Amino acid sequence: MIKITPAPFDNALEIEIQGKVEKEDLHHFEEFFMMKRQEHSKVNILLSIENMEGVTLKGALEDLKMTQHLKDIHKMAVVSDKKWVEMGVKLEGILPETELKHFAPKDKSQAQRWLGT
Repeated sequence: MIKITPAPFDNALEIEIQGKVEKEDLHHFEEFFMMKRQEHSKVNILLSIENMEGVTLKGALEDLKMTQHLKDIHKMAVVSDKKWVEMGVKLEGILPETELKHFAPKDKSQAQRWLGT
């Protein structure tokens, strides 16, 4: 499940991932992303990951379609427990034009401030 919540900055999206990510979740995210992208040249994303169980096959295929939007992300803050630090490091390699930083769940407000700078 992907939950999109209001972000404290106009050019940002806050996304919370829990459980299994479905194709419909990614389609919903893409709609919100494209609305922000129409208003701003680059979008910042705060990605909170908690108890993620994986992605369905249809979700994975939809996720591949999202790669066309990677160039439109300026900053991404990943908020998660320590086991996700490795994922953040791997993401940084495929997002060369995106500033990527990992934050512990207790530091979510710090992640929000970082996105606003």
